[in-house]
Formats: sequence, C-alpha cells, structure tokens
Amino acid sequence: MADSNIPKDVAVSLKGIFTNINLDRLSEILVAVVLCLIGFIFARLVSNTFIRTVGMRFNAHQRMVWRRGIFYFIFIIFVMASLKEAGFKLSVFLGAAGILTVALGFASQTSASNLISGLFLIGEGSFEVGDTIQITLIRGHTIEGQVISIDLLSVKLLTLDNVYVRLPNEQLIRAPVMNMSKYPIRRIPITLAINFQEDIMKVRKVLLEVASRYPLALDDPKPEVTVTAFRESSIELLFSVWCRQELYLKTRDELQERIRNGFLENQIEIPVPKMGFVDRPPTTPLTEDDIDPYANTQELKREPKL
Repeated sequence: MADSNIPKDVAVSLKGIFTNINLDRLSEILVAVVLCLIGFIFARLVSNTFIRTVGMRFNAHQRMVWRRGIFYFIFIIFVMASLKEAGFKLSVFLGAAGILTVALGFASQTSASNLISGLFLIGEGSFEVGDTIQITLIRGHTIEGQVISIDLLSVKLLTLDNVYVRLPNEQLIRAPVMNMSKYPIRRIPITLAINFQEDIMKVRKVLLEVASRYPLALDDPKPEVTVTAFRESSIELLFSVWCRQELYLKTRDELQERIRNGFLENQIEIPVPKMGFVDRPPTTPLTEDDIDPYANTQELKREPKL
C-alpha cells in the first residue's frame, strides 16, 4: 500500500517547491541548476578523455557505447544531487521510476526483447559501425548494407541503393548474419559454363592468365579453377579470385569483362540456347488425294463377325 502514496508524495514535493518560493529557495534552485550544468560538462569531459585513452583499444561501436554509458552515469549522479539540493525527496522519485519501469516492461514486451538482444549484440561484437553485413530474414528475403548505427533497440543499415533500413535487434539474434567486412580480403566466386567439346586445360590456362595480368587480383591466396558440374551440353567451372575488401565490386566487374575478352581471343565458346524453326504451312489448297477419306466419316463400317 506504500506504493499507492508515491504519486501523492511527488505532487506534494512539487507543490512545496513552487508554493514556498523565497530567497533561500531560489538560491537552492539556482545551485541545483548550476550543479546540473557542471555535471553535464564534467560527464562530457570524462567520457571523451576515456575514449581518447583507454577506449582506443575498442572498435568504433564499443567506443560509442562506452562514451554514452560513462556520460549518462556521471550526469545522472549530478542530476540526483541537484534534485536533492532543490528539496526533492529522492526516495519518492526512485519509487515512481521503478513503478514506471515495470509498467513499461509489461506494456512493451517487444521493446524489452529488442533491448536484451541489443545487449547481446554489443557484448558479442560480431559486427561494428562501418561493416557491410548480409542478413537473411525468415521468409528468405536477403538484405545487404553498411552498418551506420547500432543501438539498444535496432540496427540501422544503408544499402547499396542508398535505402535506409532499420532492423530490430531480435531479428538479428534469430537470423544468420554474414559480415562481409570482418577480414581485409574477400573471395570472388565466378561461375562459368563452356561447351562440352572445349579443352578444360586450355580454359583453365586462359583464366589463370587473366587473373595474373589483372593488378587488383591477389597472388596469395592463389586463383583457382575447379570443375563443379557436367550438364547436358556444357561444363560448369568455378573461377575463384581473391581481392581487397574495399575493392570487391570494382574487381568483380572488371574481372568478368577481362574473362569475356580472353574467351574471344582464344575462341572459347560458351553454350547458347538453340532455337528450332517449324516450316510454314502450305499456302496452296489441299487436293482430294491429300485429304484423309475417313476424316469426316461419322461411323466406320465394321466387318461382320464370322
């Protein structure tokens, strides 16, 4: 029953401040305001100093989380001290804050789930701000983009089409997430199909020469050409080349253009669909000899049974 008196105590505290205003009261309120201002400046100074010293060991996202955490922790302490200086009963406000937190928790279970998932994402550190990730949603839809923000409730992405995407943290915990920027190099898999009559050794030699002459293709790991499948009239090959992470799109585009030119120079053919043509029906009218005599017969005569 003590919790039911908390709103009344809050109202009495606020009423006591504004009804008993005198010089001493004004001085206390002024001291509280100055204390909040000092706390804000001090919190900014401490958080920035921590990031510039100890925080250099962390990644961009972890630095952002530590900066916010230290700032709000110090600032809340100063705010509580200023409220006490102004004559507020801190126990009353802490009780009201507890009741409000519980009420919001029951009212927004989805937000609570996203909040807990966000804490797991921050602690795990699977990706950070600036990374390119690819997530496959429940229905099979794939989203790829650059991480621009990691918050407690959601992660914000910017796709290659310059589309802003907000993903709840709960989806990121449940769905598989691929981090394309985790390592400095990346493999470019290119699937090719050649005619069944082509010499595989010749094609492999042409592809490896294309990779060796291309400056953006890395020598280590080495490019590889493997046979992946035999089709009805073709052979499928997998051409794998490694490149720098930041040059992935440019390397993939220019490399496929060089492969096409190499095939043309060495007369290597790829399977193309073939189309058959049906002769046009005759334009001259049919004669009696061309017509089936039984075509218009309604009932055929049967031979008598012996």
